[in-house]
Amino acid sequence: MVNKVIVVLGSGPGIGSATASLFASKGFDVALLARNATRLQQETAQVRKAGPDVNVKAYSVDISDHAALSKTLNEVVVDLGPPEVVFFNAARVAPTKIGETAPEYLLEDFKTMSVGVYVAATWSMQHLIAKAGQPDSHPSFLFSNGGLYNHPLADYFSLAMQKAAQFSFMGSLNQVLAPQGVHVAGVDIQGLVDDKQPVLNPRNIAEQFWKLYEQDQKVWQFNLELGNWDEFIRLMMGQ
Repeated sequence: MVNKVIVVLGSGPGIGSATASLFASKGFDVALLARNATRLQQETAQVRKAGPDVNVKAYSVDISDHAALSKTLNEVVVDLGPPEVVFFNAARVAPTKIGETAPEYLLEDFKTMSVGVYVAATWSMQHLIAKAGQPDSHPSFLFSNGGLYNHPLADYFSLAMQKAAQFSFMGSLNQVLAPQGVHVAGVDIQGLVDDKQPVLNPRNIAEQFWKLYEQDQKVWQFNLELGNWDEFIRLMMGQ
């Protein structure tokens, strides 16, 4: 029996590894893509522990390099087979100041979060569409979103810009893929992710991605909100 495959772009401690581990525990072979080779080795071991009977492969690649990303994604198909799920989780979460942040910094964010998701989406389309209609198949393009896309914070303006662009692109992608039987969906994480949070912890967020994957087409969600942005802002302001 050939296992299903999930490709995780932007694997890292937290949501990326938690989601990869959950899908591995459900019998998925896993491809982990990220820039940091050392951290990838650690996460590969964690995912293998969650799914000891599945194949887990790590690929060190700069997601902002569209040529290298395309090459790596093609290698995934050779190594593991075509994906049933693609999960885009790549982001640079760091403060930026308007008037102080160099344009080159914004360009790198754009190449990672906007061009990167476009490359991943266009590569995956043929594979996901081919899975549609197959028995026990739920082809999905999933993405991690955050409240910044429509509630921008000046101190994180670059990330907010890219999340807004990414959300817009995902809406367009949904218009193309949903009629062809592919679920495009994201979890809108409205707050700070932490292991100690009762709702916004990596394991619970991963569970939401699994729920989106399992959804029947008749009740597909595009944007699943998790957390409370207003409460998050009050905590940030110390109120």
